[in-house]
Amino acid sequence: MNLFVLNQEEISALVGARHNNPHHILGMHECLEDLYVNAYIPGASSISVVDVVTKKEYVMEQMYEEGFYTVKLIDTKPFAYKLRVANKVWGDHGSEKETVKEMYDPYAFPYSVNLSKVMDVISGNDDIEDGFQVKDLFGARYTEMEGISGVSFCMNMPGAVRVSVVGDFNHWDGRVNPMRKIDYTDMYELFIPEKLHEMRYKFEALYADGRIDIFSDPYAVAYEMVPGNASLLTELSYQWTDMAYMEARKKINISDVPVNIYEVHLPTWKQEKAAYKEFGKKLASYMKDMGYNYVSLLPLMEYSNEDTWGYDTTGIFAPSSRFGTPDDFMAMVDCLHGNGIGVIMDMVPVMDIDCLTYWIDTYHLDGIRLDNPEVIHHFNEVTAGAYNDVMIGCKWNVAGVAALTEFMSMSPQSRDSFKAAVSETPGYACGADGIVALSHDEVACGKGSFIEKMSGGYEDKYADLRVLYGLYMTMPGHKLMFMGQEIGLFGGFTGKTPIDWSMLEFDANKYIQKYVKDLNKLYMTEPLLYSYESEQKKVVFSDDVKSKMAVFERGTDEAGNSLYVVCNFGLKDIKDYRLKVKKDGKYRELISSDNLKYGGSGNHNKTAKSAVKGELVMNVPALSISIIKRDK
Repeated sequence: MNLFVLNQEEISALVGARHNNPHHILGMHECLEDLYVNAYIPGASSISVVDVVTKKEYVMEQMYEEGFYTVKLIDTKPFAYKLRVANKVWGDHGSEKETVKEMYDPYAFPYSVNLSKVMDVISGNDDIEDGFQVKDLFGARYTEMEGISGVSFCMNMPGAVRVSVVGDFNHWDGRVNPMRKIDYTDMYELFIPEKLHEMRYKFEALYADGRIDIFSDPYAVAYEMVPGNASLLTELSYQWTDMAYMEARKKINISDVPVNIYEVHLPTWKQEKAAYKEFGKKLASYMKDMGYNYVSLLPLMEYSNEDTWGYDTTGIFAPSSRFGTPDDFMAMVDCLHGNGIGVIMDMVPVMDIDCLTYWIDTYHLDGIRLDNPEVIHHFNEVTAGAYNDVMIGCKWNVAGVAALTEFMSMSPQSRDSFKAAVSETPGYACGADGIVALSHDEVACGKGSFIEKMSGGYEDKYADLRVLYGLYMTMPGHKLMFMGQEIGLFGGFTGKTPIDWSMLEFDANKYIQKYVKDLNKLYMTEPLLYSYESEQKKVVFSDDVKSKMAVFERGTDEAGNSLYVVCNFGLKDIKDYRLKVKKDGKYRELISSDNLKYGGSGNHNKTAKSAVKGELVMNVPALSISIIKRDK
């Protein structure tokens, strides 16, 4: 038997929100031949203990402090009970009335956390390689205790002398739900035996110096709509329909398939307010039409500041509440998967491997963009190949893109050897080197869009942009293009201004969009532009500085048919250019940036050409790029 005594100082500490072990005094306590049941509910006008089996009711007495109630039950054994709490409220016409609520007592339950996981933290075995999952212990988790549904809260709070759960369910009063400090740890836990669905909550901590801190749950799966920052109690209940897609993904070697990524900042892709579900449908339709097979989303973990584009992450386990619920986010991914589109998330701010695996498992992500080599290495090391079907890291070939862009931003008269300018950059020098990324980084922070980077007048800018995009698509490596660049958007990325889709009313922008669409189609269907064997080869150039010409080969297929890229960086058409080829036969132009349908002059090669004695005679229009391949 235990010895139990009501202690005035302990009650005062409880009422004053200074108690770090409320279970020591609250709840049911067996003492010799008696039972004590104690409750502290500020504002209650009366409280009774109700036996859940016999329905017998025991009226509690308010003692010592307002809101502290107790009852002594003589010669009684412990039993399951509820608290019947009455409160007086003002009615509609100014009259006072009483409301009554029955509830299970949070302080009648044992520890709601797995103590072996607590020991893992104490002993330092709390890394993912040890099998430890942070969300199995910390934060808020829906669970059952003794057959009762509720929420388990747990936080590690070094330096705190009292921690409470506060929220909509207790009027944000830190006195109502103080948490129990787990012996020999800095962890606090509490089980609240209610569903609390869609209710906001935070944690309140008191420190020895009297300072009080109220903070959101860093492990929350959802948050209230900004500018609020409270955590939101939410159960993930979405029913996935992408089973066939996920199974097929396991069989794909990502190194040997085309990866054509459309990078998107969700809030500014369209003029109207973004929402996960609607966005997924509209984006899937547009991407399928344009020939992209992956979307890369700028960070969508919860964040606070619109100016940071999502990179100031405040809740790494939760999709941003701006655009819907976690289930809505799942529906968006499911919709994209249903249309054959993979989903990559930019998670550069995240260093926690546990968080990365959580997003892959929970939200079915197909890739994660990281730029910290140590995090990428650590992820691959500790997951030991468990996520081989997921793109991890998504390294951007920044140097290669910079070299291409710098060369094309020169005036045609200033362009010297293309080979000298780019042949030693990653990608060209040693084959595929990550993702050739015409990314948001290249058009943000006052850099201007790609069309703005090009030299010359309006027509020359678009001609050069078509050449740049052709070079981008024929450079070894996976492909990524930031939204708006496919329509020749003027104005760099600010994260505030939506894409001006009305620009497609102008022919020049429609032509660029059509050109990008056809480049995408060519890339997706031409193995010599994406196959592993072709991608790994060093690109061999030949160029003529005087005529502003450059030529390179992108490989030869099993039938001996080679693919050549022919560029004219100057202002003069070159007729009867003699292209050196490996095999004689019929060659056709798969695409030319000078085609009239792309806004060009139409001086390209409209019919197949015959190569004789290793030479193919062809036209090479000014400011153009052509992709040539021998017919089978």
